[in-house]
Amino acid sequence: MKRGATTPSTRFDALDAIAADAEFQAREGQENADADPRPRQPGRLLSAPERELGRRIQQTREAKRITQGDLSLLTKGLDDEEKGISRAVISLYEAGTNRPSPKEIRLLCEALQVTPNFLIYGDEHPFDESSHDYERFGTIARRRDPEGYAWVAYVMSSIHHNHYDAVMKLVLDLARGWDKSFDEGLQEKANQQLLVMSAELQQRLERRGKQQKPPPVSKKS
Repeated sequence: MKRGATTPSTRFDALDAIAADAEFQAREGQENADADPRPRQPGRLLSAPERELGRRIQQTREAKRITQGDLSLLTKGLDDEEKGISRAVISLYEAGTNRPSPKEIRLLCEALQVTPNFLIYGDEHPFDESSHDYERFGTIARRRDPEGYAWVAYVMSSIHHNHYDAVMKLVLDLARGWDKSFDEGLQEKANQQLLVMSAELQQRLERRGKQQKPPPVSKKS
């Protein structure tokens, strides 16, 4: 055997160690959650998804190849008062400086052909956990979403090692059946993809932090 080579038993020992650590982290996290004195009402989110509303407006607009000026004209045509939303105001929404009123949310949804759920929560079914999971899987497959990659990695590291082995065998069998060259350079491709996702996730979190940062308070002279 080559020096430094791993045997199946050592690989399984490593997987067992990872699984044991993940199980400990899960139990400790549950204990912390149980000890949290904050009331948690059914269906209530603990995050603030509306902070991302401006980013979702911009991403949807750009995906549809609509300029801010185009969007302004569309909202004007949909407004019975023919006022719509000006280009300057749309720019403020996308920057996270201002947020739209209920009427303006309706106009934006009709102009962009999206639902209020998506615009406010970023999710068509924000209180349906099972639907949310399936949509997240779909997002990962379609758009190579970096947060989706992080989510899957965390989920896979948290399940029991026997379940992990079963899931991985199924997934690998499906991948190899779909693409006969799947295993060629697999580790190198996986490493490269992880680096790309990590860089994109870092950039996204930095942008989100800037959007959530409150504006500086001006001092009166």
